[in-house]
Amino acid sequence: MPGCGTLAAISPDPFAPRGKPITAEAAVEALARSVLEVMAGARDIEQLSRWVTAEVFATLRNRVRISTRARVAHGVRPQRPILRFGPVRIAEPVHGIVEGVVVVHGRGRSRAVAVRLETVRGRWQASALHIL
Repeated sequence: MPGCGTLAAISPDPFAPRGKPITAEAAVEALARSVLEVMAGARDIEQLSRWVTAEVFATLRNRVRISTRARVAHGVRPQRPILRFGPVRIAEPVHGIVEGVVVVHGRGRSRAVAVRLETVRGRWQASALHIL
């Protein structure tokens, strides 16, 4: 796909602080980090509400409940995970929609996070998110 690695940045939300528009690659990495921090109990899930669709948010909320129960059952305290990110891979199947994946390495575990981002009012919003 021509130009796939050089996707244009999406302009920020008009109500968000002004600054440099976020690229698809940066959005995928930031969302992956935030989601894994939510799963670890280090970040409140409400912080993701504007960056994901209602369907993704509901699915993520259920997954967080399961993670929280498992953490409590094993006596594990919530803590911010130490994460290392591999390169973000991006494809643009249709103009304004990107699909990205990144492998995230944590203590003793690596996960792939796949995200479908769509432009909504000039900013990225995840319409699909999978943690493998």
